[in-house]
Amino acid sequence: MKRGPDPARVSEFAETGRKLQREREEVANAVDRLLRDTPRERWSELAKREELRSSGALDRLGLSVTQALGRDPRHALAIAELATSVAESLPSGAYPVLVIAQLRAHAYKDLGKAFLYLGRLPEALAAVDRADACIAEFGALEHDRAIVDVVRATMLHEANRYDEAFALLTRCKQIFRAYGDDKRLLMCGISEGVLLHRMRKYREAREAYLLLLATTSESGDREAVACLHNAIGHCSVELQDFAAAEANLSRAIELLHALGQPLQAAKAELGRGRMLVRKGEIQRGISHLQPIRADFLRHEMTEEAGLCGLEVVEALLLDGAAEKAEALARDITGEFTAAGLNTRAITALAYLREAIAARRASVSLVTTVREYIVSLRTSPEREFAIVG
Repeated sequence: MKRGPDPARVSEFAETGRKLQREREEVANAVDRLLRDTPRERWSELAKREELRSSGALDRLGLSVTQALGRDPRHALAIAELATSVAESLPSGAYPVLVIAQLRAHAYKDLGKAFLYLGRLPEALAAVDRADACIAEFGALEHDRAIVDVVRATMLHEANRYDEAFALLTRCKQIFRAYGDDKRLLMCGISEGVLLHRMRKYREAREAYLLLLATTSESGDREAVACLHNAIGHCSVELQDFAAAEANLSRAIELLHALGQPLQAAKAELGRGRMLVRKGEIQRGISHLQPIRADFLRHEMTEEAGLCGLEVVEALLLDGAAEKAEALARDITGEFTAAGLNTRAITALAYLREAIAARRASVSLVTTVREYIVSLRTSPEREFAIVG
């Protein structure tokens, strides 16, 4: 005879659900007020505040991280660090142990995402490892584990561990499909397209994105639609289908600004600048990329600013403006040094600057340096070497 659910357990979880909903409604304004009225450098002290030590407060902090990622990743990181402190300080009897594990896992997952946005991959991986450890013993949290694993898959593809990333996404898709989680199922599809792009399979990636866009356009999910248009635009630049690139990047930029994500829009604008250079409109491309680089610098996104600057260095070399290219390479080197970024990246930039000064730098060398700097996100000890 099949045993029915324990009424006491059902009642406990029902009451927990009602408690969580009440807390969400009550604390949202309090959380926003504390973040607004407290200087960022003192946010660590807020973890001791009773009004933050609840599930509702953690939900609000998680939403704030998501909202801040596309505008100010350092702000998002500060909120995520506060959230992990709050999650770790929850009293053991405040909620069932499964709920506490879930809350901590999501706080660390958000911390990983914030580190990822800032290019701090070792710390990002450590954060998702901690998220996994929080829920490892709870089989009932397989959906939460899949949510963490999608973030991990993004990190794996940054490490060029493509097979592992594809396998992880396949497993996540099975779980999301079983739970009817169409939004996260879509995000897995987008992540698979990103992997294909990173593998330089641009045509396959674009086809994957176009199929997803066809099923998403009418969903009302503007963020997903913006992401897909942006991805299709970047693939189209690589395929030299410039009409499609312009149409899709323009739509992505429009949607991202409407969503209040100017930094994500700036990354799409970078794609448009690259497109102009590839079309041979070099001066227009340079003029387009320079304010994007300045925007990244204003937000202290030094690595993003440097990578954008290297796009300009490449364009300047194509235009025969070696002196300007050398000066910009020197500026980027100084910015990386002042920000205390990886010394190997600084060495590579110095090599590029010297090569330009000696008039022996090529566009391919700029590409090599740019790709090397990106690779340091996940392989910070990798040595810089020029082959050939």
